[in-house]
Amino acid sequence: MIGGLEDSPLTTERHSEPKKMRRGIHEETCGRIRDLILSNQLGSETDRIDEVALAQQLGLSRTPVREALKVLAAEGLVEILPRRGSRIRRPSSAEIQDLFAVIASLERMAAEQLTTAADPNALKTLRNLHDQMLYAFRIKDRDSYFQLNHSIHETIIELTGNAQLQRTHAELLARARRPRFIAITSEERWSESMREHDLLMQAMELGQALFAGQILFEHVLKTGSAYIEHLDP
Repeated sequence: MIGGLEDSPLTTERHSEPKKMRRGIHEETCGRIRDLILSNQLGSETDRIDEVALAQQLGLSRTPVREALKVLAAEGLVEILPRRGSRIRRPSSAEIQDLFAVIASLERMAAEQLTTAADPNALKTLRNLHDQMLYAFRIKDRDSYFQLNHSIHETIIELTGNAQLQRTHAELLARARRPRFIAITSEERWSESMREHDLLMQAMELGQALFAGQILFEHVLKTGSAYIEHLDP
């Protein structure tokens, strides 16, 4: 309050604009660095991240880059090294097994619930995403395939309408993004993954709830195993 007058709504709005802008830049920076890590453009596991070069590449100062790396460290993509910068994190085999086992269980529950509900609009949404992913697979567009695949797994959870499930799954799936992407760099696993999604979509449309849940459960576990093979060939 100045001179006995409260700040006007316009003044408050102006004050909030810089915060919104900073938050937008922060989220964009996180997303860009995350994509670089997922696509192996920052190196492989355990490689040090050159923060100066990365900041120059993104056209930013080092401060927003460092803040973004802290977020990605919380997601399990990056390891912060005290006084030594950061590096791409290499998870242990046991950690990957545990992570994918929990994701597999959550997604099985969601698939069974959706299939039992048999909501035509929900199934139509999934079929549309599935067909787009199948097209990406046929033209060998791995990046588009991965994004659509990620959307399908997210959508199966979202369509349950269970907010707690969505929050838990989103946190775990963020940690699994890099392993999931690397898993389909194997041509054999990529083809196998597409076949599994075909079976899943058919089972859901036919109302076979337990079968759909089991397909998705095993599909997620196989993806985790494929990444472990990448770690220890």
